[in-house]
Amino acid sequence: MVKYSLLRGREADDPVSFKRWPRCVRRVAAGSVAGCLAALSLTAAAAQADTYGVRITNIRSGLHADVMWASANPFTGVFLWPTNSSLSQKFDLLDSGGGYFRIRAEHSGQCLMLDWRSGYYSNGTPVIQYPYCNAGYSPAEWRVGWVGDPPRCSGDVCSTDNLSFPVLVNRATGRCLDAANPSSNPPRQQAPLQQWDCIRYNTDWNAGNQEFTIGDSFNAL
Repeated sequence: MVKYSLLRGREADDPVSFKRWPRCVRRVAAGSVAGCLAALSLTAAAAQADTYGVRITNIRSGLHADVMWASANPFTGVFLWPTNSSLSQKFDLLDSGGGYFRIRAEHSGQCLMLDWRSGYYSNGTPVIQYPYCNAGYSPAEWRVGWVGDPPRCSGDVCSTDNLSFPVLVNRATGRCLDAANPSSNPPRQQAPLQQWDCIRYNTDWNAGNQEFTIGDSFNAL
């Protein structure tokens, strides 16, 4: 049976470094296991390296995380926007160890983190940029988690689909990067990014708000 989640309450595996989720996306199907293992072994040596100039893309909408209006001001939020040439859509992933990383906007040199100014973190806390990118500040550190479809059981035997989808989990709260969107439709252009309780399954009504890929490392196989 496939272990399919790294989310709070469903920690089936150890955290996976952002350099170790290749195109195979853990598809465990006949004929594909060897390819997945080969891709993982090729990237394992670079698992602790920083990565530069990648986009963070909402899978359902195809829109990218973009610092609002390419502003370099601290406390500026992040929303979804179509592909363009602005460096406000390009991010450096700075390794923090243990599978976690910081996300630094290339145009401003500031890192994406939870907005602390309310004094607490909750569902709906905005994601902002701020010029503090030191390792060890957990509200600015993220890791990749995985979700799939719910298990289907017949008696004592349960199985899941082969394909899992990536989400980004904040280290401080265990909540996920989320596009503000009260609909089950794909999130719209200019939907602001926030944190929200992580989905459990790909079939949850708001799954499209939380499934993100980094760079070109995800293909729906």
